[in-house]
Amino acid sequence: MLIFKKNIYDRLDISPNQYSPSSGIEYDELFDPRNLLSVALEEESDVISFLKRQPTEYWPQDSKKFYPRAHKMGSYEIFDNLLHILKGGLGDLDAWQVMNTYHFCFLYDVLVRFAFNYNHDNTEGRLANLSELRGKPFQIELFIKDYFFNTVFLLNDDQYNSLTREEKIKLGYDCPFQFAVVNGLIPTKNEIKLQSSPDYPYSIYV
Repeated sequence: MLIFKKNIYDRLDISPNQYSPSSGIEYDELFDPRNLLSVALEEESDVISFLKRQPTEYWPQDSKKFYPRAHKMGSYEIFDNLLHILKGGLGDLDAWQVMNTYHFCFLYDVLVRFAFNYNHDNTEGRLANLSELRGKPFQIELFIKDYFFNTVFLLNDDQYNSLTREEKIKLGYDCPFQFAVVNGLIPTKNEIKLQSSPDYPYSIYV
């Protein structure tokens, strides 16, 4: 089970009353963030398969187009590995899994592109992908705000490197491998593994 700011496995945690009143997001009571991630990651398998079949001279240009934030990580093999790891973590109901900045950055690009394609599709296409939204547009910016607690990868290297350690902590930039992602360091196999959480990651109210 992947750990986000909000619990994607508990529909009680996605009650509209738990969103900020100013968000104005149109979440249906049946909206399932886990299903959104499942559909988006499944589609990404086809995207990566398509990109890997293209002539290698097009890869640098295509990777920047399809992964504007994550392209600095390296090859499509790395994206394929990240995708496999995230799909496995999403479907593993036996343990809570901690994602690092590599995972969040890759997932951000996947979801932003998925939302763009969904919002530009016709009603029939929207219903086929996310029927619970009943054809309504999907507001990806608000979804990121509600579920992502790590968006340090949105900074460029100059912005990030100019921050002091104290400023990074104050801004909440304390996720593993954030320096590596922002500065475009290729991850090792161990660095893109999920880490099991020994504890339940959400507050329990009595």
